[in-house]
Amino acid sequence: MIFRGIALASFLAIPALAQSAVDSVDFSQGDSSWVINGSVGAEFGYHSVVTQKNESDEIFVNGKDSVYPGKKYRNYFQVPGIFGAWNVFLHMESPSGQKIDFTLDASSDKWRKFDPKFIQASYEDRFQKLVLGDMFVSGGELYLAGIDLLGASYDFNLNLKKDAKPLLVLSAFGGENRAPKLQGDKDPDQYNKYIGLDEVEAQKMVLGGKLLWNVTKDFDATVGFIGSKDYLEDPFLRDGTTKNVNLSDPMYSSRTFFGDINGKVLGGRGAYNVQFGFGGADTVNVVAHRAVNSVFEEAGLDVSRFAQLRRLMNNSSTVNRMSREELELIFGDNMDMSVDDMRDELKRILKVAQDVLKKYRDEKNEDPSKWTAQNLALSGAYNWKNNVTMIDAYFRFVGRNYYSAGSPDLLQNSRQLGAKLDQQVKDFWKLNFGYELNIENASGHGDAYNVFGFAEGSKLGLLPGADDDWLEKHEQDAPRTLYIHDFDLKNTFKVCDSVEVMARYALNYRTRSTPQRLHGNYFASSGIYADSWFDIQKGKPTVDVKTEDGTIQLDSAHWAMYDELKDEEYLATEFEERLLKHTVEVVATFKFPKNVLKVGGVWTYRTDMSRFKQDDLLEDFDFSDETYGILGYYFHGGDYFDARYPISLTTTLETVRNTVALTPRFRLYNRNEMSEFEWSLLDNASIQLKPGFLDLMLHGNIRQIFMSRKESGKDVDEMEMDLDFSAGTKFQLTERFSTECTLGAFFNYRPDNKSEDYRDIYGSVSVNYDF
Repeated sequence: MIFRGIALASFLAIPALAQSAVDSVDFSQGDSSWVINGSVGAEFGYHSVVTQKNESDEIFVNGKDSVYPGKKYRNYFQVPGIFGAWNVFLHMESPSGQKIDFTLDASSDKWRKFDPKFIQASYEDRFQKLVLGDMFVSGGELYLAGIDLLGASYDFNLNLKKDAKPLLVLSAFGGENRAPKLQGDKDPDQYNKYIGLDEVEAQKMVLGGKLLWNVTKDFDATVGFIGSKDYLEDPFLRDGTTKNVNLSDPMYSSRTFFGDINGKVLGGRGAYNVQFGFGGADTVNVVAHRAVNSVFEEAGLDVSRFAQLRRLMNNSSTVNRMSREELELIFGDNMDMSVDDMRDELKRILKVAQDVLKKYRDEKNEDPSKWTAQNLALSGAYNWKNNVTMIDAYFRFVGRNYYSAGSPDLLQNSRQLGAKLDQQVKDFWKLNFGYELNIENASGHGDAYNVFGFAEGSKLGLLPGADDDWLEKHEQDAPRTLYIHDFDLKNTFKVCDSVEVMARYALNYRTRSTPQRLHGNYFASSGIYADSWFDIQKGKPTVDVKTEDGTIQLDSAHWAMYDELKDEEYLATEFEERLLKHTVEVVATFKFPKNVLKVGGVWTYRTDMSRFKQDDLLEDFDFSDETYGILGYYFHGGDYFDARYPISLTTTLETVRNTVALTPRFRLYNRNEMSEFEWSLLDNASIQLKPGFLDLMLHGNIRQIFMSRKESGKDVDEMEMDLDFSAGTKFQLTERFSTECTLGAFFNYRPDNKSEDYRDIYGSVSVNYDF
């Protein structure tokens, strides 16, 4: 709040800067008045939010929240009551080209009395640009993919020729990238939630600068620096807290040097970009956060999702609203668990991680690691095109210890190679082809750089295949190198002026080695002996095996073969995960007078081709996939077939525009008789009741999903449904003044998860004035 107050106050000083610039700029004397335009708006409304009652006989516990039978579940979803919002945009421009802009976007409700979401003031002329307040700073993907800042930026342009690119551009920026979250404060991202001891976040300050040199019209080079530091006890213009708290995100102090080169060749038909970065971060509480990473690694979670998992540690209640697709990004799509099972398991893992964080909380030793080649990042891209062809090729290398505060989500220890082709084969036929290889956790333990990424455990990694000696030594390491291949082929055919057909095939192949092993299970209660391989055979000896339900008879020879393996530490090892996904998509577009109809189909088949390289002990066994699941890995357990059929119709009349879309989806899994059926219906309409004065806007969206599976021999059925409806009117009272009225309702219907079931009925009135 103090930061944004300073930004607001600084706007008053910008006219003085503008006036001083006017005095230094020579322009013809004439009309020296500034052109002023902009808009102001305000909105006021009300939310009525109702949650369900706990109709069970047990106390519902969610974190620190306990809901007794007969009481309503706590509302974490939408702030109820009166709310307001304000926005202001002001633009001023002088005859000499000077510009002053001011933007304000703020809101208010019972949870946050005044929430200035965005405040920015800026001044710009031919030689300089100054921005104060909220801003989004971006540059190259390696070093500055894009971050939000609350602070200031300044660009100085050395213009030798008025109409040409500036020869040099000197830029600097700095400010707060993340506001601190302190114990007991209201969570700014979720209603009815307060920051707990395990959810404290430090303030992150970022400072950077760069120098751009436009050498020629076809070549430019940039060098720069980005640094960051986290503050907990004494942050800038904020309240701080003691160090004796559990930080889910490590406290970083980072430094990154970078360069960026752009050029054109072949008369402008070819363009290239080269980026490099050299940087790293020193972690204050490195022991605790290495321990947290170990929890995620041992659980087999996707290493590329560790940053997201740390954010979920701060807000584990959001796990209850994660979809299957979001959960599969963390667990992988070969899980046989239901959505609720994955949610419960993820919350359990997050709780273990939080406990580990507490255990190592006082380990505050720093990690002043020496910078090596693992602190390097390098990328390159080349684009060539003519009238009918465009080719893109690109690569990226990111070292194990590379870090830039400007690209905090860039995956460390990764490689990327890719190429794309866009070809206009004929007037009626366009072809698009693409291949991309992503390599995660490229360099393993020790000094194995695996520079090119193809050979785990090697230094160069130029030729495919892991080093045998390294594999033998590190077979049980986790995580291991993950290879993700993506192939995409799309053809678009213009059959005639009114008919177009698009056909696409995509392949995704993921492979890696894991420490997975198969272990013998000799307890009848596990279901191991239910495999048909143990069934008695006519005329052959049998053996009696006692179970909890009595005695069962098995084939004596087969039982003896299996029983001989009791003393083996494991039955199979050197697991190679190989997951393949095929996607076929066809879309036909038909253009009729005042109507556009799209009919399509998307079919996805996912199959598991994983194997154990060392499985000699099981060579003579013919177990089913379900039985292998009891031993440790369910082959083909995550296989599924998914079919989706999107249909949409857009109608455009003189005073009416309407789009209606229907999408049914089916998914069949290979195990537990698991299946899903989902359908969604969307309609958006805009009707000019009185052109130029009164418009009616209608919106409706329905989504329903049915899920079924077998658990312990019983059928389990679940259902979710979302309903979203709204109607609004817009009155254009004058050319500059308008007002809108909206009524709407949102229903989150969760009959199988009452704590997430709520409805929100709302209404609002807004006004807007342009000047």
